[in-house]
Amino acid sequence: MERVRAIAKLCKLPYRSLTWRQDVIMLAIAYFLGGWLVLQMPQSQYGSPFWPPVGIALGALLSRGIDRWLGIYLGAFLISVLINKVPFLLALITSSSPTIGCIISAALITRFTHNSYPFDRLRHVLIFIIISLFTGTIYQSVTGNVMGLVLGFTQRETLLNSLINWWAGDSIGILVFTPLIISWTRLRTVSKLLVSRKYEILFVVLALFVILLLCLIKSQPIEYLILPPLLWSAFRLGDRATSLLVAIVATAAATVTAYEIGVFFKSAQVNESLVLLQLFIGVISITTMTVLSIVTENQTANQIISKQVQITQDALTKLDHLNKNLEKIVEERTLEIKQANLEITKLNHKLKADNIRMSSELEITRRLQNMILPTPIELEQIKELDIAGIMEPADEVGGDYYDVLFHHSITKIGIGDVTGHGLESGVIMIMVQTAIRTLMLHGETDQTKFLTTINQTIYENVKRMQSDRNLSLILLDYYNNTLSLSGQHESVIIARQNGTIEEIDTDPYGFPIGLTDDISEFISELKIPLSRGEVVVLYTDGIVEAINSQKQQYGIDRLKRIVGQNYHKTSAQIRESIITDLHEHIGDYKIFDDITLVVIKRK
Repeated sequence: MERVRAIAKLCKLPYRSLTWRQDVIMLAIAYFLGGWLVLQMPQSQYGSPFWPPVGIALGALLSRGIDRWLGIYLGAFLISVLINKVPFLLALITSSSPTIGCIISAALITRFTHNSYPFDRLRHVLIFIIISLFTGTIYQSVTGNVMGLVLGFTQRETLLNSLINWWAGDSIGILVFTPLIISWTRLRTVSKLLVSRKYEILFVVLALFVILLLCLIKSQPIEYLILPPLLWSAFRLGDRATSLLVAIVATAAATVTAYEIGVFFKSAQVNESLVLLQLFIGVISITTMTVLSIVTENQTANQIISKQVQITQDALTKLDHLNKNLEKIVEERTLEIKQANLEITKLNHKLKADNIRMSSELEITRRLQNMILPTPIELEQIKELDIAGIMEPADEVGGDYYDVLFHHSITKIGIGDVTGHGLESGVIMIMVQTAIRTLMLHGETDQTKFLTTINQTIYENVKRMQSDRNLSLILLDYYNNTLSLSGQHESVIIARQNGTIEEIDTDPYGFPIGLTDDISEFISELKIPLSRGEVVVLYTDGIVEAINSQKQQYGIDRLKRIVGQNYHKTSAQIRESIITDLHEHIGDYKIFDDITLVVIKRK
């Protein structure tokens, strides 16, 4: 729901949420009508190619919330009682099968994609397909047929075919109708993209009509010529138009086949099954979902690249302007040099004074950085965690950040790395620490709002400073034996009780701070359970990228090995073991980047 509101706000579109009761009623009606329409068509001896209600139900749970499951149960109950004439008590039992199956699929998809819209990344599409085909649908098929066998509706001789047909019908129903429901419930108004490309829509619809006419009415075996128009729609028209066209094509193919017309009916007569029709529907559904996810990923990447290109173009424009004026500047400076010889002594004295002042400013900033780091007394007051940290700047002032704050039973731990080092990076680090402490003291607990507010603050300040600095940042909230992680930085290393070392990639949970004005759509949250004695290690790239005289990096594998050898010790001892091993690796070679390390151990 929050994602829908955010998209609506971004696009300046109206949004009005429905109540839980309205959602349940609408889902029950949609489930019942979907099943009623299918059962009104002539029933082939080979079964139904797909079962739309299960796709509608899964789409509703993903887009509106899993707590709407009661609508599925009511819809399935109405179909059992009013259409299939199942006795009342038996209907109460049999209606639980599709309900539980959809809950299983929706919960697993949401868990592994961290998203209610699982079609914005190719990896999420693959997760959606695997879970849809091999979890809830298998449960529904097995439980439904077992109930049918017990109640006498299913014969032992046909049990295997019934299991396969039931599973295939539910799977195809999900592949066709779940993307349709999710895409059309994301926003409440018609996309401007569809309006601006109305002639392309007309072209695609006419092409599909002609191919369907030849394939389904004239029985020409050209069914896969439908893919080019659908792929065009995926590239040009977006998910809403494409999912609707896929649903129309699949429904048309199933309807014509039910009335014993078309190439798929001929195939069913030869093969004595609807496998060719189901394979066709599955191929066009999976192909269009895959292409849509690739297009969405590319669009997101292009937006980021466009902003970076714009920054580069601005810098090139400034450089070009300087080059054009270079000759004029040289002439002016030549004349000035003749007069400047008389003032060299005065300027040298002034330069020395400026150097002293700048050194003082750097020293003050460095002291400020050290002053705002968490003290040992503060860390000891955190009863459930043993925490030790260290920050060694490469220059006088570093760009690394770490902090540990405790407020209202929540321990917030942060680590980040500002690009570059020196005065600018140090000032930005102090800004970040101040923003985080302010938000925490004001009781902000929503991770997305937390990081979005920090990003807006740093972005505006960096813009005012006319600087191109940004930073990676992750925040971990510890409460009730669980770490909640959000943001993007280096990976997180966890040593479990049995000595197993885990490495968590933080790239999916955030975006660089200060690079763009709005990062809310990139932020997500990961829950990490933490048992007694388990250790979490946070670090900056100054550790893993530190090199020795042979240009060999310290590396993440060596860091994990040292953690695994010392995880049974205290946090301070683990920290010292890592820093000692790191300096042994570097030797007398120069340290090029800030070194920051935080070790957290549950007492």
